[in-house]
Parts: sequence; C-alpha cells; structure tokens
Amino acid sequence: MSSNQPDNEQQVLTEDSRFRFACHDTLPCFTQCCRDVNIYLTPYDILRLRRALKISSTEVLERYTRHFLARVTHIPVVQLEMDPETLNCRFVTDSGCRVYDNRPWACRMYPLDVASRSGEYMPIAGKERCLGLNEPASHTVGAWLESQGVRPYEEMERAFLQVVPPDFQPSSQMNPGLGRVLFLAYDIDRFIEIVNDPRFQTFYDVDDETLRRVREDDEALLHLAFRYVRSQMEELYKVV
Repeated sequence: MSSNQPDNEQQVLTEDSRFRFACHDTLPCFTQCCRDVNIYLTPYDILRLRRALKISSTEVLERYTRHFLARVTHIPVVQLEMDPETLNCRFVTDSGCRVYDNRPWACRMYPLDVASRSGEYMPIAGKERCLGLNEPASHTVGAWLESQGVRPYEEMERAFLQVVPPDFQPSSQMNPGLGRVLFLAYDIDRFIEIVNDPRFQTFYDVDDETLRRVREDDEALLHLAFRYVRSQMEELYKVV
C-alpha cells in the first residue's frame, strides 16, 4: 500500500486489495479482539457451533447467546454472549479459540468486515489495537477470505436471505409470529422435530432419500429448514 493512503481502519478494500496482517500467540494483543465485542450470529454459525460443541442448537442458543426479536421489525437477533465478569468470549482460552475450526463468520473475517457496498470490505481495527496489522505478511482480501473458509458462510447467508418474502422491506415492521418462524432457521433441532413428523414429509414431498440426506448432512438440513421457513413466511405474510 502506498504511504499516502489513509490508515488501515479508514480504507475501503476490494478483493484485489492487499493488506498486512498476521495473528500469533506472541503478540501482546493475542485474543484481545475476542473481548467485549458484539458478534452477531447467523443460522450457519449456530449450526457450526452445534457441531463443534456436540450439543443441540437449542443448548447453543441458551448457553452461549443473547437472542431476541428486534423491537420494531421483530426480526431475530442472535448475539454471542460474552462472559459477564471478564467480558471475554467464552470460547477463548489462553492458547486461543477452542472452536476455531467452527468459529463464527465474523471471527473468520477479522480484521476485516463487509462494507456498505457489495464486494467491498473495510478493516475493523486500528494498528494501535491490533498489532497483527503491523506484521509483514501480506494478503489480497480475496485470498485471505478464501484461506479463512469464509465462502461457505457467505453462500449460506445468501440462501438465508431468500427466505423472507421479496416484498418485505428490512426496515418495516414484521408480525412477531413471523419473527418466531424465522427463528426456526437458528434452532435447527426444533426444526428436526418438525421434519420427523410424517405429516411434514407428506405435505412437503420429502422422499426417503431426502430424509436420509438431511439426517446425515447438516448443511442439507439447514437448506431444507430455509425452504420450510420460506413457505411458512409466504403463507403467514399473506394473512398478516
């Protein structure tokens, strides 16, 4: 980067832009980026944490998150809950993240975040806070995102965004009942109970092969949940 560019935290980057960053346990700020932060979780984040922790999605939501329906829009909000005494992420130890292979999307993006326009990104920390930004290792944004396994999270989020009826405006008010239906995408174990009902299998034309696949493949299960939520949203949206 040229010396006349603004500081890292002020830049708008594209996938071809280069930035410097490396994180390791010899840096004084190691794991400090995991303290006292707002990390909003997606349905796929919950699915991966469920896999890592070997507990149900309901338990993940109850034990590790704050979740509620937003006051005006009634869209589900799911946040990783910090330890109330230390404000540390409860998945972080002195040696690093204990769910690293299944860490949330926002954690994989660090030290970047998406900008307001599609295909653009911006740093979310300054060099004085994140000393990893002073390290010599250089990456393009695209290569960094690829190396951090961000793509499957992006794909799942695009699929999730399709479950809301196209004429619904994000800033408009949603009926609380619709919000609770949308929350099923996060609590996949509640959805499994629905899938196991023979009436669901008949109504949604779920054949034995599909049933076998979703019982063995979490990602296929989540896609089926999106399909179900979308159909419910369309029906309920007409009513309300």
